[in-house]
Amino acid sequence: MTIAPLAIYAGIVVSGPSVRRAVLVAAVYLASRVLDHRTRAWQGAGIAASLMLVAWPLDLRDPGFELTFGAAAALLVLSERLVLPPGWPRAARWATAAVAASLAVEFALLPVQAAAFSRITLAGVALNLLAVPAMTIVQIAGMATVALDVAHLPASAAGAAADWAARVIVASAAWTDRVPALAPRVPPPHAAVIVGYYASLALVLAGPRRLRLVFAGVTALAAIVMALGTSLPFARGRALPPDAVRLTMLDVGQGEAMAIEASGGRPMLVDTGGSPFGSGLDIGMRVVAPALWARGIASLSTLVVTHGDPDHMGGASGVLASVPVGEAWFGIRVPQHAPGNALLADLAARHVGVRYLRAGTAIERDGIHARVLHPSEPDWERPRVRNDDSVVLEVRCGDVAFLLLGDVSAEVERTIVPRLSPARVRVLKVAHHGSRTSTSQALLDAWRPQLALISAGRGNTFGHPAPEVLQRLDAIGATVLRTDRDGEITVTTDGRDLWWRAFNGERSRLSPEP
Repeated sequence: MTIAPLAIYAGIVVSGPSVRRAVLVAAVYLASRVLDHRTRAWQGAGIAASLMLVAWPLDLRDPGFELTFGAAAALLVLSERLVLPPGWPRAARWATAAVAASLAVEFALLPVQAAAFSRITLAGVALNLLAVPAMTIVQIAGMATVALDVAHLPASAAGAAADWAARVIVASAAWTDRVPALAPRVPPPHAAVIVGYYASLALVLAGPRRLRLVFAGVTALAAIVMALGTSLPFARGRALPPDAVRLTMLDVGQGEAMAIEASGGRPMLVDTGGSPFGSGLDIGMRVVAPALWARGIASLSTLVVTHGDPDHMGGASGVLASVPVGEAWFGIRVPQHAPGNALLADLAARHVGVRYLRAGTAIERDGIHARVLHPSEPDWERPRVRNDDSVVLEVRCGDVAFLLLGDVSAEVERTIVPRLSPARVRVLKVAHHGSRTSTSQALLDAWRPQLALISAGRGNTFGHPAPEVLQRLDAIGATVLRTDRDGEITVTTDGRDLWWRAFNGERSRLSPEP
């Protein structure tokens, strides 16, 4: 009797993996009861999981699969161990069981949340007291609405109840956005921390009684490590040779973001990516911050915003929400630029200091040595953001220089040529994603970079990088690396030699002639 309504329910709602999993678990369990097998719920869930993995083996890496069966396991363990006094009032018993169930699920899924979604939260313990009853109303009232409509009976009351309950669920979920502290962003934990957490949690439940307190302490310690992101030093690419500098051009599509690291100090991030025309995807939170975490970067000394175009500044708010920043540096202020004003307000709310860079400024920050080559002090107020107001930095490490041009045009390039350092190894961050209006012959003839880096999106509509720019770089013998073709690019130097590698596996070494 129950299996048929389940199948009907699965046919009515939007069919997806989560519905498929839930219905299959219930069908397996109920079918065993029909066949008079007194199977435990554990066995039904295990058979359903096995059948799903046979049919869809890649589901094992699907966070939804992990959430479904992890939550089910937590509830099954709780149902076997939670004993409430029989004399308690019904309301107290329900509230206690609901809170205990939410806590069990949250603790079971803590590493999954951190690894898959870069968040840790216990807010669900309170929010589920609203969401679970509301979801029950949504399901019952929703199915009643369908049935009444099919029978040509008034369904407005049932529909209104379903609508109200759905609004309650959405409103309860929105609290984590209104109060970010309820669901803080965390780096994905190292695999060893996840294994340690689940191993100690299993021993708390099934280990020797005299040692369960010890295992509980280990579980709590692993949870703290995940919450603080202290497993990041195990991430790839963290160690640097003494007195070395590493520049990583992140692959952010048709935008730009670069991390600069020096041995013994916190890194600097130059620009934060974004979409040229804006986007609903938070590049900073979904792309830049995870890329920094993957490199073992837990905090930034400085965030440099070269200028206010959305493909350079669009990810800033997401980065600030994910990674602590010591100070933010800007070029020329544009008072009427709404996104820039919103970013300044965000920085003020986070108590991050702001500094405006001008040509001639020398920078010494966490082992990074740089000079500001542009912009100069403006003599008129900017009504809008301009590419030619981009901050231009020259970063030095011994005989190696990195020239970061932002989006400046050939006109600005010509003004900074006389101030460029005569380094023996020269790395050019090509201006404006390889636009034909930049990377002038005058700049290339004067500085002659051996390595050129271009950040551009695959198949972008702007035609970046322009063929004439690539021809000019090829004519001077420069090696060209592009994020649209090579992916993330990492360049490391000890002040004399230079190593680079790309996400596509290409790597090389460049040593200057004596």
